[in-house]
Amino acid sequence: MIQVQTVEDVYPALDELVAQLNTAGQSRLATVLHHRMHQVAWTTRSELFEELRDVLTDALKSDEAKLPVELKQQMERVLVIIRDFLEAQR
Repeated sequence: MIQVQTVEDVYPALDELVAQLNTAGQSRLATVLHHRMHQVAWTTRSELFEELRDVLTDALKSDEAKLPVELKQQMERVLVIIRDFLEAQR
C-alpha cells in the first residue's frame, strides 16, 4: 500500500484503494470514489476533499461494507490527511 503522508499522496493512494476495493468485491464504493476523483469537475481541492471525506467516512461507518482490515486502515490514513488539510484551510 502507498504510504500516505502528504496531500499529494492522497491521489495515488485512492487510485490504489479503488483497485483493491474492486478486488475485494466492493465495486460500488470503488465506482463512487473513482467517479468523484476523475469524472466530477471540482472547483477546488477543498471541495473534492470534502466530498471524499464524506464518502470515506460513510463507508467506514457502514455495516454493509465488509471491508478487509488493511483497506479500512488505508482509508483511515487517507482521512487523517484530508481532515488535516481541510482544517488548515479554515
